[in-house]
Amino acid sequence: SGILFGIALVLAAIKKDLPIGLPAFLIFAPVFTVFVIQSRAWRAYLTKLERLNSFWHRQELRARGKEPFSTSEADLRNDHGDETFGSDLGFFGPYSLWTLLDETFTDEGSQELKSWLVAPPLPADRIQTRQRDVQALRKEAWFYTRLSLVAERSELRLSTGQILEFISKEVVPRWYGLAYCGVLVLWAALLASLFIEIPQSQQIRTLLFTAFAIAHLGLLFRAGPVFKKGAGVAHHLGSLAPIFSAIEKRTRSSETLRVLCPTIHDQGPSKHARRINRVVNMLGTEANPIIHILFNSFVPWATTGALWLEHRRKKLGGSFSTCLRELAQIEALFSLVLFDRYQTKTYPELDSDHLSFTDAFHPLIDRSVVVPNDFVFANGKSLGLLTGSNMSGKSTFLRTVGVNQALANIGAPVFAQTFKTRPLKIESCIEVSDSLRDGFSYFYAEVRRLKFLLDACKSGHSLFLIDEIFRGTNNRERQVGSRAVIRALAKAPGAQGFISTHDLELTNLDQEESTLLNLHFRELIEDGKMAFSYKLQRGASPTTNALRIMALEGLPVSQEELTDSGARP
Repeated sequence: SGILFGIALVLAAIKKDLPIGLPAFLIFAPVFTVFVIQSRAWRAYLTKLERLNSFWHRQELRARGKEPFSTSEADLRNDHGDETFGSDLGFFGPYSLWTLLDETFTDEGSQELKSWLVAPPLPADRIQTRQRDVQALRKEAWFYTRLSLVAERSELRLSTGQILEFISKEVVPRWYGLAYCGVLVLWAALLASLFIEIPQSQQIRTLLFTAFAIAHLGLLFRAGPVFKKGAGVAHHLGSLAPIFSAIEKRTRSSETLRVLCPTIHDQGPSKHARRINRVVNMLGTEANPIIHILFNSFVPWATTGALWLEHRRKKLGGSFSTCLRELAQIEALFSLVLFDRYQTKTYPELDSDHLSFTDAFHPLIDRSVVVPNDFVFANGKSLGLLTGSNMSGKSTFLRTVGVNQALANIGAPVFAQTFKTRPLKIESCIEVSDSLRDGFSYFYAEVRRLKFLLDACKSGHSLFLIDEIFRGTNNRERQVGSRAVIRALAKAPGAQGFISTHDLELTNLDQEESTLLNLHFRELIEDGKMAFSYKLQRGASPTTNALRIMALEGLPVSQEELTDSGARP
């Protein structure tokens, strides 16, 4: 309304030829300009505030074990192959370990963090180095938070891949430079003919202009696609430039950052981004075809810009891919820094031969209801056989162990009071499904996975997690197969882990295998309703509850059948 009032005042003053007409215009014009500039700054500030509010809200939800906002499907998808344990433990998806960790803003950073999650564990010394890096970067957490407020994730998610593709391919063919030199010679001769009088100069000028125009316009057909390539890359570089610029400035005062990204510190990739943008602006005449053709008929403007862009591409390719890799590593590392700052600061001890922990819990369970558990493999034990009632917590316990071990493997803090382990490759058989495409039944898919797991556990230090072993076959064959697998894993050198089962007959294997430890979860019956403590107990489960669940849900199960089955009344 103020702008409209100012325009009306100026127009009224001019129309009535009032003495204040010119002064009103001279005052209103700069005020209006300042207001427009300031309004843009306000919009940018409000955008940052919105992003900051989203950031705080995300951290609050994570810290409470609530579901944080979901990122895009591309971010949630695992692009590193079919890592079974990643699927079993819920690494990716709308509510997963990924949504707890991800604070990257480029596609390269996202892929780097994913590769950390699904790769085999690093040696203990490298994990400890990463732990120290995370702790050393704690004081830079606010710097990275501010950096993420500048970054537009929706644009940057595709930017680095397109930039790398641009770097790897020539924008003009190799013969283009030689042809450009010929066009430049014709143009120089045409300019010279304008200032030098020679016999038949008009005819020579006409000939030179025609030759230049034809040759140059011919090159323009090759230069045309260059503008489109350059415009897209310049847009993405424009998004990356402030990120690089901020890191370059920060490395001057942060020794830790300078060590982590030496190429960014030395090469200053933001200046390359700005130079590419200037060249693309030079090619911008193509946005208006008429002006583009008329202007380039007299001046080799676009062809010069295309050649400069190729020159800048080569300069960019010299170190920019390294800068992008360093940026990706920084993003992944700072995701762990923010994870450390807002969720947990318990770092695992990595020099223990046997797994042990206190107050360990699953991070995706609401903190107001989560039940932590303690455990230790002692006295030569390495295989925990889990029995217990349905819904009592066996599967959650397996995933709790797996998720915390995965965090330990990448140098992140874990969700426990204490966590002692060593780098262990996770092998799991939890979420098995049949495959219509490959013609696999559920049972055959489970057999294949267990065979792979057994072979993997023979070759090094592994953590195996098996939920309801051989659930896809009949009772007699399930017990025979389960005994064979349990015996093999009990003897596997360097392997340790847990197997859950409903077959209580398997618990007598502790008489044969000295490494086997019986564990269980149990239910409670309060006022005719089941309740669960979710606390891990030593020994075999004394009760079952399948028939009790059926009866409580209204299925026709008699009291006599409940008593005969051994279910707790």
